[in-house]
Amino acid sequence: MQQPILSIDVAKDKSVAAAFSAYGAIVRKPFPFSHSPQGVSSLLPLLDQLEEMTQQRPHVVLEATGNYSKPLVSFFSAKGYPVVVLNPLLTYQLKKKATRKVKTDPIDALRIAQAFYLEEVSPVQELDSKILELRALCRQHYQCMSLYGSVQLHFRSVLDLVFPGYDKAFQNLCNPTSLQLLTAYPTPKALLDASHADILSILLHNRRGLAWNQKKLTALLTLASESLPDPQASGAHLIGMKNYISLIQAHQAGLADIQKHMLQLASSFPEHVLLRSIPGVGPLTAATIQAEIGDIKRFPSVKQLTAFAGLDSSVYESGTFKANQNRISKRGSTYLRTALFQATVAGISKQVNGPRNEILSRYYQLKRSQGKLAKVATANKLLRMIFGVWSGNTPFNTSGK
Repeated sequence: MQQPILSIDVAKDKSVAAAFSAYGAIVRKPFPFSHSPQGVSSLLPLLDQLEEMTQQRPHVVLEATGNYSKPLVSFFSAKGYPVVVLNPLLTYQLKKKATRKVKTDPIDALRIAQAFYLEEVSPVQELDSKILELRALCRQHYQCMSLYGSVQLHFRSVLDLVFPGYDKAFQNLCNPTSLQLLTAYPTPKALLDASHADILSILLHNRRGLAWNQKKLTALLTLASESLPDPQASGAHLIGMKNYISLIQAHQAGLADIQKHMLQLASSFPEHVLLRSIPGVGPLTAATIQAEIGDIKRFPSVKQLTAFAGLDSSVYESGTFKANQNRISKRGSTYLRTALFQATVAGISKQVNGPRNEILSRYYQLKRSQGKLAKVATANKLLRMIFGVWSGNTPFNTSGK
């Protein structure tokens, strides 16, 4: 292939680059450069040299290495150079084929170039800056939700020692009223010794009405009288619970702020309304799907979108053997796949008037009766709906026609 490239093996603080005018024609052997404005800018004269030699715009080729590669991709894209981001699996396969087991940054830079020339890969399609911002917000939300869930588990563990049975009083243990009540009266004894009027004043923050909250007060006092806390290390447990309550409140405030910005940004795109027209796809899920797909035109077919989501089946055949239960590849966007499963569960869940998404629910029941991985198949079905709605620029038709 007669394409000039600058191949880069990306690391944390510095990387190694090599320049090629064509396949096998090395212009500059691997050399290090620092991740600084001066270090990255020092590569521009080399790119100019490649373009002058070949009369072609050079490609910058590197592996996807998460946060380490993103600044480099943005820098060279802004300078007008096509950037190719390789799946690390490609270079790993080349390394496995090598006779000698050698792993160094200069050799990796050469392998990246070899992978580019031997595989059919295309430059990264630049996405709208607002989509990239939305994607960052959605991924922050995903990570914060994971941390929030972990904190809640630890909080419940300590609460079971300090005030056993308290969780029976509230459907949502971490709602503001519950947390405020525990902050004021963290133990059964503290609650039993407190003024009923003071407890009721906290409960009334939920705006349920006096009669409802008086019943809640009676239930709380009953639970407190029947609670048997652990007296061992009670002081340490109280400190732990106080800290977990603070962490929960901080996470709730942070998540609310992220969600607000997510929805403001997502609603500025016309596809947000299209995605929300599909029953089961909530506002936050729609925002994540938008952010991860970016531009539906990047996927000429629904098969490519399915592979990007990691919902395509892996295939295993050898000789006369052919596996009849293949797992999904899980090689695409984890965030998109998670959002699809969340929307699938919401769509097939039963409400008072039936499931939210009748079409998805029927499909799920059909696959379940066939003994197949029903949720995976239904998530695939939902992805096909999303592709049709978005690419056709038409809201979802609940009749399925």
